Amino acid sequence: MEILARSSFIRRKDMDSVLNCLVTDRLGAGDFGERFVKAARERFGFDYGLVVRSPMTALDVALSCLGLTAGDAVALSALSPAWAFKVVAARGLRAVWLDVDTASASLNQVSLERLATEPVKALYLAEPWGIMPDPALLAELGVPIIEDATYSIGASAGDAKAGFLGTFTILGLEHASSITAGGGALLYAPGRRDAQALRNVSEGLLAEERMGDMNAALALSQLKDMEKFLEKRRELSELYAQSLARAHRRPLAPACECVPSNFGCVVVLESGVKDVRAYAKKKDVDTAMAFDDTCADAGFVPEGSCPLAASLVNRSVAFPLNQRIGKTAALKISKVLATLP
Repeated sequence: MEILARSSFIRRKDMDSVLNCLVTDRLGAGDFGERFVKAARERFGFDYGLVVRSPMTALDVALSCLGLTAGDAVALSALSPAWAFKVVAARGLRAVWLDVDTASASLNQVSLERLATEPVKALYLAEPWGIMPDPALLAELGVPIIEDATYSIGASAGDAKAGFLGTFTILGLEHASSITAGGGALLYAPGRRDAQALRNVSEGLLAEERMGDMNAALALSQLKDMEKFLEKRRELSELYAQSLARAHRRPLAPACECVPSNFGCVVVLESGVKDVRAYAKKKDVDTAMAFDDTCADAGFVPEGSCPLAASLVNRSVAFPLNQRIGKTAALKISKVLATLP
């Protein structure tokens, strides 16, 4: 089976969970969704959450909870997913673009200094490829944060945990996410005060905005084995790090001391991107441009405003690192990483 750079991991037990939902003939929002939210609350420890049809719906609901209106400013990294800007623009909000740190692809102190001269009403915090920013930089911002922990969930820095750095948290459940439902998202409020706002807004959601039970059944099965997924990715990350060291290269990594989620292996190249990808393909190892689905790549970010992010878009290559990878495939990928041209 081909090992993709972006891959979901669906097992027999996941299929059985979905089948158990299918035989009920109730595929709309219902019991499985409630069971998933309950299990996620017990696993992560948030106050209140709900599941919706997509991350775009989740972000729209979070913005509603914050009471933002047309013309208000929202800060977001240039490496945020392209769909995030579409939601912001559709609400008539103004985007304030933030550049990133080239070693981590995360926001850093320099990035956030722009907010001192251009105030915003909220920050959408993307954590591309699961790399969480330094929590200390966010503590004194003084603006609501909508954290997207889709890929970083399971990471922590001291007492700070990914998914608990902000006012609201989005955990995307789309294809090739840390946990997949085949589509949808979990939106939750870590704290009690913000949980009430989320409850109030959720009461107005239509059935078509809530995630169906078939998707929730898949997510529920995956959530139960999240610790196993994290452990497998940690082992692969350590193996890859040794190979990249032999090639005198380093993957993107957090800028702070932390326990990472190890969601992926992204190598930033000084040159020769096409050569590297061709070499990997020749060795039957799939790669992807790491930031080809971001705002910077989609042309939403004004030219020249975030040069470091623009550079990363053109130079960052992702190699397969997910819980699907077995021992033979892992050794093949590690050999490619050790011998990159």
